[in-house]
Amino acid sequence: MTASPESSGLTRRGLLRLGAALLAGGLGGCATTDTGEPSGSKPFVKPTREQNLSTWRRRAGTPYELTELKMPGVCLLPGPFKKTRFPDPDKYKNVERIHGMCQLCSTVCGITGIVKDGRVIKIEGNPADPNSRGRLCARGQAGLNHLYHPERLLYPIRRVGARGEGTWRRISWDEALDEIAARLRAVREDGAHEEFAFHQGRSRSKDAVAAFLRAFGTNTHLNHRGLCSAARRAANLTYLFESDWDLGDYEHSKYILNFGSNMFEAHQGHVAGAQRVQRGRFENGAKLVTFDVRMSNTAGNSDEFFMPAPGTDGAIALAMAHVLVEEKLYDAEFFTAWANCSIAELAAQLASYTPAWAEQQSTVPAADIARIAREFAAAAPRATTMCNRGSSAHHNGYWNDRAIGLLNVLVGSVGHPGGWCWMYTGGYDARYVTLPKSAPKPTTPSLLADPPEFVLANRWNTMKVGEIVYWYLKQERARIRVYMTYNLDSPLTWPEIDVTRNVLLDEQKIGFHVCINPFFNETASFADIVLPWTTYLERWDVDARGAYNLKPYIGMRRPMMAPLGESRDVRDIFPELARRVGQGMEQWFPAERSTEDAMRQAVETIPFDAERYKDAWDFMEKVGAFEDPELQSYHRPFLRELSDDVMQGAVVDPETAIISKDGLGVGIMFQGKPVRGFKTPSRKLEVRSEFVAKVARNEDVSELIARANSKGKNRPESHRPYSYEVSPWPQYVPIQEHLELEDDQLVMTSFKWNVHNHGRTANLKWCSEIVHSNPAWLHPDTAARLGIENGDWVEITGSRSQFVDARLSGLGLGSGELERKLQIPVVVTRGVHPRAIAISNSLGHSEYTRVAQARKDAPLGSQSQGMEPAALRDQDWERNMWWQDDSGGDRRKWKRNTGNGWAQNSILPIAPDYLTGQQSFNDTVVRIRKLPA
Repeated sequence: MTASPESSGLTRRGLLRLGAALLAGGLGGCATTDTGEPSGSKPFVKPTREQNLSTWRRRAGTPYELTELKMPGVCLLPGPFKKTRFPDPDKYKNVERIHGMCQLCSTVCGITGIVKDGRVIKIEGNPADPNSRGRLCARGQAGLNHLYHPERLLYPIRRVGARGEGTWRRISWDEALDEIAARLRAVREDGAHEEFAFHQGRSRSKDAVAAFLRAFGTNTHLNHRGLCSAARRAANLTYLFESDWDLGDYEHSKYILNFGSNMFEAHQGHVAGAQRVQRGRFENGAKLVTFDVRMSNTAGNSDEFFMPAPGTDGAIALAMAHVLVEEKLYDAEFFTAWANCSIAELAAQLASYTPAWAEQQSTVPAADIARIAREFAAAAPRATTMCNRGSSAHHNGYWNDRAIGLLNVLVGSVGHPGGWCWMYTGGYDARYVTLPKSAPKPTTPSLLADPPEFVLANRWNTMKVGEIVYWYLKQERARIRVYMTYNLDSPLTWPEIDVTRNVLLDEQKIGFHVCINPFFNETASFADIVLPWTTYLERWDVDARGAYNLKPYIGMRRPMMAPLGESRDVRDIFPELARRVGQGMEQWFPAERSTEDAMRQAVETIPFDAERYKDAWDFMEKVGAFEDPELQSYHRPFLRELSDDVMQGAVVDPETAIISKDGLGVGIMFQGKPVRGFKTPSRKLEVRSEFVAKVARNEDVSELIARANSKGKNRPESHRPYSYEVSPWPQYVPIQEHLELEDDQLVMTSFKWNVHNHGRTANLKWCSEIVHSNPAWLHPDTAARLGIENGDWVEITGSRSQFVDARLSGLGLGSGELERKLQIPVVVTRGVHPRAIAISNSLGHSEYTRVAQARKDAPLGSQSQGMEPAALRDQDWERNMWWQDDSGGDRRKWKRNTGNGWAQNSILPIAPDYLTGQQSFNDTVVRIRKLPA
């Protein structure tokens, strides 16, 4: 608790005088007495208005020189003269409001652009969006920085000289597309379709991407799922099959048990989720309990917060499950009906997972573990777990999240209002969207898209294992002739940055590289051609995110203005490219169909009020989002009765009560009625998963897939050499190397800030001014043991994992220390576990604009050929980028909270979980060495 002015000996009058003194001193600070008076013999004298104006004129009185682009946030004459009409009462007169959807993170909130004279002057949330409900975070507000950034790429450029050398020339779109088409045509002519790889970061134009890749005939469609959420999704799919993403009904909950989710800052769908968590707490009395290795904003705002040792979330959850079973606090009726095992069988599996055992693993007190388990049960069924990378981005992350999910099964909160819920779609409902017909899906396998070592990576959904792509190429297990990157910054955000960059430089491994991005980022610096992509404020999409109302919804991203310069969206690039490649690709992209025509077709079947709107297009244009009021929420879908039409010709298995039709499962008998059940092989929640055990052994699971009749695939022939024995039960798998730490070793964990998004927001000056530096967090006890004080610099050496080496020895990753080391300052804080060291990601850019590099007056390279010369100036950051680091790399001259941060991934090893391919971001064992002053 913060001390009051009275208790600290500083009166309110003293505080006011202190504030005035600081202002008079130009915020440079001054010494004061304990009453707030400035020290010294002279009494405090309030400066006159003329003195204040004189100070302002001397420091900031010269008007900004604005370029043609007119950066947002720049006044013609900043300071007190501008305050005479602040806020400007005429600013929002005669404006147009255009709805869209944000894309500065994965939450895709509904937005409204305020447009005046063809210029977007403000972005705000769209209240009609049923998910985000008109709320918008700092990143969304800073979208103007993205749109009007002086260093936007607006023209195609091509490298001159060696790849990575940094010399570029501007080219026309015709020249760019002709060369790319010729390269693609050659790949098709040689029948090597899989050697064209499309690698996306965050894509919200999935239909356009899929249509182009299908037309070409490649399955080498790569993503970043393995670096993001593969383990968590696989755990959910094990229980449900139908969905990989849980959507707790937080708004109606009474108890929210959070394992490692930073919902208030960085959870996927966090704007929609966070407001429902808070409404559940403050309007419904829900209790929020968080377990996290670091005090995130979510942890710090919880009702209770515990700091477990890294990777031990599963131990805590299993101990809670033990308490629920041992003390008979589980929902016996629900478990008997809807779990695919008996409580006695589960009790045998949980017998050794006591709270006392979990305390030894996690450092969380056994009494608290047992107490919280009882509270969770008492609140059920209006109780739900919540988790994310804090629990799942580990070698044992899949097992952690299976253990966490088990708690919902035991207390009977699955699908219940206020409980642990999900949706049958992670985006929009395809029933409401009409997309153009596309080519059939190619059947040629792709080693990069489906690597054989990873058991569950592609067994339900297509999740991929992005972190091993460059390693495979380095080992020459695959080759890419044409590599197209899209909204991707792998040279900053992938583990082992050196591996990524060296492979991108090697023309024997990647023959030709096309980068599609609105900015010249690190990926672009390793490309052969860079195409200027439009921002999300200048393009079309039909989009949605996981629906927290548990009803599918649809939003539309539409241009708020004409694209700047010659920038283009992939919806315009791909059809033109397909027509230039030819060879039959052009038939899927008729020249007479414009992007707007395709969007009109996409929404034409959306219901609308004919008394208020001319058609569905008019409705989406004026409202921006649609949620069907006729649909019931997706609560307890397993209890929905099957219709007579479905039951016509169906058969019921007398032993399992599973209902099948034409060899496929459709439901289960429940209390004498045919109901849908869960879309799993047992038509129940798969607490014990024979599917996982069998697919790990490369056994045929066709019968299980048929009974589920939702998702699931056999592993292909190429996976045969990689078979494993995997338990069908939830279990705890300790990370052995964490238990054998030497005195100077810690476990490094990663996190995101609320104003950043993994590599795409450091260019936003409003966000980077808030967070631009990322020193390492170290616990005081650990710092004292190592002789480190707040502000000291340390050298951190990362290590490859013994865990990975033992299970994936064929990858050749080995174990032991990496050659790369990171020198970074330390913040000593109790906000991190004593066994851990925490460093945020998103920072440490070497490209991606001068804002991201915190170099306000640095010269631009020849990549500026792709920018607008008349716009390459922002006097706002030239004057006000106070966080530029002027130390010249000399840490002794470095000033605290300056610079652009440090790239943590330089010392992160490639560390995929062998089950799901999840990158173990939060498991790296590092060695810490204090650097001399």
